[in-house]
Order: sequence, then structure tokens, then C-alpha cells
Amino acid sequence: MILGAAARVRRALYGAGILSRTCLPRPVICVGNLSVGGTGKTPHVMHLARWLTGEGRRVAILSRGYRRRGRGVAWVSDGAGRIATASEGGDEPVLMARSLPGVPVVVGESRAEAGREALARVPVDVFLLDDGFQHLSLARDFDLLLVECESGLGNRLTVPLGRLREPPSHARFADGMVVTKCPDTAAGEKTAGAVPFPEGRPRAFSRLVPRGIVDSKGSPMDAVPQGSGVFAFSGLARNGQFRDTLEDAGYRVERFLPFPDHHWYDLADMARVARESGGVPVVTTEKDLVRIPPETPFTVGALRVEVEYLSGWEELSRAILRSLERGGPR
Repeated sequence: MILGAAARVRRALYGAGILSRTCLPRPVICVGNLSVGGTGKTPHVMHLARWLTGEGRRVAILSRGYRRRGRGVAWVSDGAGRIATASEGGDEPVLMARSLPGVPVVVGESRAEAGREALARVPVDVFLLDDGFQHLSLARDFDLLLVECESGLGNRLTVPLGRLREPPSHARFADGMVVTKCPDTAAGEKTAGAVPFPEGRPRAFSRLVPRGIVDSKGSPMDAVPQGSGVFAFSGLARNGQFRDTLEDAGYRVERFLPFPDHHWYDLADMARVARESGGVPVVTTEKDLVRIPPETPFTVGALRVEVEYLSGWEELSRAILRSLERGGPR
């Protein structure tokens, strides 16, 4: 209740111009959500980065770098050289940097400062603002709201009584919406119907598609084909979803070990994994893989997943491109 009231007041202050927004001299596309975790922001940001790069746009990603060990602006990658460790840049920014060669990734509490730092060093045509729906101090040209299909808006209450960061009515501030992790379009439509998102704005429906097991360098691990028995672990907001995804992808999860969300693994954790796996191939998520100590004495694979749109992508992508052509945040 208190968080919801604070979010309303904050939105009102920015809307009235009492609190000012910083405008970067390049378009900003924001990807975020109303809920706490679990909507698939990272793979959707990566999908947008690949698409925009294919459209000939020079992309840079701005992120907070959640739970990194440090403050201020930090380069996770300049798109060409060294990639920071997860402790330096945060697990999700490091995963994006590893998966997107040539795309700079910069983190900072102030994404405006991170954006200015990026522009001082690399050419940028468009910024992707990762997990920025509540980062109102930076103006954006397009706000993309993600809603997870199964959970939707939950009990529609804000933290701590529910899972929302803002009231459901704040969905109206988004320019586009994607219902994620949909088993099919019909299920996505049902979830979308419960979200107070304005009619006439683009909405799309996506799912995460497994692409096999990869190693720490992103190379396929042919030794762990579909049908293999695996020992799995993860530190996610919803660990059960990862187990389900593995099984749906055709792997036999012989045992599963859950950790807290964004857990920093140490050698003791990995020793436990080694003991309990009993020689069965060990797999986790790509986001967890970047948080494993590099000196881990055995191979850990990761299930690669990518975004696939079931419907609505053409309309959504056209709306995003129109926002870039308009120039200047609203």
C-alpha cells in the first residue's frame, strides 16, 4: 500500500515537471515490468538489441547492474574488448555483453550518467534501457512493458502484500506490451485482458525457446544432447520455471538444487553441486553461469533460451521504429 502510494506520487511529480527528467541526445527504448522479477527482461532486451543491430542501428545497453560490488558508472563491455566479471557489472549485464558481441553495455545507478559515458567513448544510435520502467529520471522514447503470462499481475497488490512495484493502473504509461512465456496466444490474450493497458497500443505475445546446452564461451555442448539426464541448479526468482523449461526441452532432471535469486556462488556451493550431482552432467541458466567461480574444477553447462514471438511482433516493431524516427523523448 505504501509503495503503491509512493509510486503514484512519484509518477505525478514527474508528469507535472516538478521532478525533471534527463534527456540523452539519442533515442531510448525502455524494457521493464510492474512486477518483481520473472518476466524475462534479459532475453527480450537481447532480442531487441539483435533486431536493431540488424536494422543497421548502433545499440548500447544501459543497466543498473543489480547486486554488483561497486557503485558509479562502470563499463561491462565496450563491444570490442574485455568483458567485466559479474561482481563488477552484475550478472544480467555480463550475460548480455557475452551474448551480444559488438554491443556496449554500461551500468550505473544513474542511467543518464551511464549514457553520457557511453556517448563519450563509442558511437550510439539508440539506447536500450534494461529494467527501467521505474527509472523515471531518464526520459525515454518508447516504454515496453513485459507481463509474465502465468502469473500476470498476481493479486494486483504492491510489495510486500503482492509482487508489484507499482499499481496495475500504471500499465497505462507503457507504449507497448509483451505478454511473455506464453504457452500459446490464447493464454497470452487471457492474461493481457486482465492488464489495464490502453486499447489501440501494440501488444505482442512471446515465449522462450530452448536452444540447447552451451558452455561458458557460448559453444554448444554436444555431450549433453536432448534426452540426457542432468543435475540442475539455479538462483532465480522462480527456480521451478527453470526446472520445467529443462524438462519441456527434453532433458531428464534427475535432481534439482535451488538457490536464492541472484545468489553469488562460491567454491563451497560448487563442491556441494559436485557431491550431489554424482557424475551426472551439471546444467544451470546462462545468468547463473556468469556467477560461478572461474576456478570451478568441473564443467557446468547452461540452457540457452531465446525469445520467439507468437504474434504481434510486426505491429510492435513498427511502433518502436516510428518512435526512433520521431526523435526526442515525450
